[in-house]
Amino acid sequence: MEIIESIKQAIAKKDFQKLEDLWTDMVLDKQVHLNDFFEITKDLKKLNESERALLLLEMLAMHLESNNEYAKAIEVYKNMVYHVRDDTEIRKKIINLYKLQYKESEHLDEYLKISGFKETGSIFKAIEKLEEFLKYDVGTYFYFERYGTGEVIEVIPSKKEIVIDLEKKKRHFLTLDIARGLLMPLNKEHFLYIKHKNIDDLKEMALADPVELIKFMLKSFQEPLTASQVKMHLHGIIEKQELNKFWEKLRKKLEKNNKIKISGKTAKTYTYIESNLDKIEIEIAAFNEATEQEKYLFAEEYAKKMPAVFKRILPGLIETGNKVFKQEPALALDILMLCNDLKTEANLSYTADTILDMQSPEDIVKKLNNFEHQIILLKLIKEKNPEEWTDIFRKLIFTVNNFKLLDDIAENLKCVPDKLKDIYYTIFSVPKQYPQQFLWMLRKMQSGDLQEYLNIKFIPRLIDSLNYVKGIKTVVNKILSLENFDRILKQAKDEDARRILEIINNNEVLEDYKKKDFLRIIEHHFPHLIAKKIDIIYTTETALLKRKEELNKIITIEIPENKKEISRAREFGDLSDNFEYKAAKERQDQLYQKARIIESELQKTKIIDPANISTDKVDIGTKIRLKNLQDGKPIHYTILGRWDTDLEKNIISNEAPVAKSLLNKIPGDHITINEVEYEIVEIEKGL
Repeated sequence: MEIIESIKQAIAKKDFQKLEDLWTDMVLDKQVHLNDFFEITKDLKKLNESERALLLLEMLAMHLESNNEYAKAIEVYKNMVYHVRDDTEIRKKIINLYKLQYKESEHLDEYLKISGFKETGSIFKAIEKLEEFLKYDVGTYFYFERYGTGEVIEVIPSKKEIVIDLEKKKRHFLTLDIARGLLMPLNKEHFLYIKHKNIDDLKEMALADPVELIKFMLKSFQEPLTASQVKMHLHGIIEKQELNKFWEKLRKKLEKNNKIKISGKTAKTYTYIESNLDKIEIEIAAFNEATEQEKYLFAEEYAKKMPAVFKRILPGLIETGNKVFKQEPALALDILMLCNDLKTEANLSYTADTILDMQSPEDIVKKLNNFEHQIILLKLIKEKNPEEWTDIFRKLIFTVNNFKLLDDIAENLKCVPDKLKDIYYTIFSVPKQYPQQFLWMLRKMQSGDLQEYLNIKFIPRLIDSLNYVKGIKTVVNKILSLENFDRILKQAKDEDARRILEIINNNEVLEDYKKKDFLRIIEHHFPHLIAKKIDIIYTTETALLKRKEELNKIITIEIPENKKEISRAREFGDLSDNFEYKAAKERQDQLYQKARIIESELQKTKIIDPANISTDKVDIGTKIRLKNLQDGKPIHYTILGRWDTDLEKNIISNEAPVAKSLLNKIPGDHITINEVEYEIVEIEKGL
């Protein structure tokens, strides 16, 4: 600014009268920043003119105070400390300003005392402590990622603790040390504050101009947000079931907006920027500072979304290609292919044939950044190597990790089915050696392909692989649904079932509930393989009939309905993020598990025959009358089976603790129930 240059010249000439006149003009000019004043007083201090600097700063502070700009006045007094030896008067001034600025704070005097303002220690440390107390004062708002937005409702200064009411947790106690790392302060203009206080305003904005809503959000945070973070903050503003659809439509508009910078190839982040010029210059600066590999990735992104930027960085990209093609042929080929994609004339000193002669084709395929370029290169390899391409592709399958690329290679190899079959067999035989390829095969099986591997021969290998191949448990659980496992076990022989039983029992990764489900199915088809004690379920004919009806309902009504739900859910697409499909599949497993449990139980039942009930002693089927030996009150129990239990009528299962303590007792015997002693008065038939 011209006035600042004039002041610096006046200081250099020691024309202090002119300095004071210009300073007065600066004080009245609202465009001048505080730092400009402080730079001038710093120059005065170098000339040993600290007294003059103090007078000028005091003039500025008084002006700010008279305009109720207390925060700025405090900053000026803080700067004055650098120009004095005794800061006693300045401390008093700053305390007074804090009292004016925070006159509503009920704890201010306590904050001042704890902060050490009235002592002789460092004033800056005292201010730092005080500012922290004020930051977390009653009535301030914060965002806590785990529990949402909230307001400080209570402060305990002596313990340095606050109590905050959050959306998902009321009266949450935090020390200031912990709060510092967890809470993000919100002013009244922040997106999250408005969402908390006036969410309808944001809902209206979402309907009228959703792009402006996102710009407002990003501007509030002043830092990049991921797509998942943006969607999380939209919860409540947009209905949950509509959010994904809303975001997909909005995402395309954001990509075209000049105020929003989108970074990242897969995990994208969104940032608000002030001007179009800023955006272009920021992108060019990022490109110039990037590594060779990053330069290509930036160029690929600019080519799609920011053609003007791509045009500016193209010479640098070509220079990079010419520089690295001998050391990094794959990167150079990516650059060449990108220019070909865009039909851009590029003065590159190499061709695709040059690159393919420099390194093994499989190495180049693996190192390419762009999937489409990998597919183009596969075609080139087939053309250049008509006799050897199948061997090259075979090597690639065992070394690349990109599932889409593996799919394309496998599609090409379908013309040599024996070779492809051998590849699949090798992967499935030694999954530990090829873990990514094994996972790729499992995903194909999950989607309905390669069903020839979902048979009794390969099940032991599939279950055993859980012990040593990481990241496959979820897929294996989906492949080996209870329905599939049951279907496969029906075709098994004794030795197959015995092998699977051994593998399941020795598996260290399968959850206990999953093991039990599998073991029940094995027991159903091969009961002689499960060695265990005889387990009898006593029941009345009525209860047995109800249990059979329950099983019939599951098999004839609930399972068929569930299959329809699964079919309907598949129609929603993308099974990886399809809540309805996942819920229906979970329900399927629950139904099959319940059906197997009931089927297994029905094989162990024994009808309680009224004609065979003896009343000589307490037995299953008897009704026992007891007397409370403390107050003389009578009570009775009837002991039947687990399916007959009716606690309102005091009918208990023979497996219940009370029943077990009563069994085989005779009239006159004593028994303790819930620390109360009873006497058995009479035993009669319960049916």
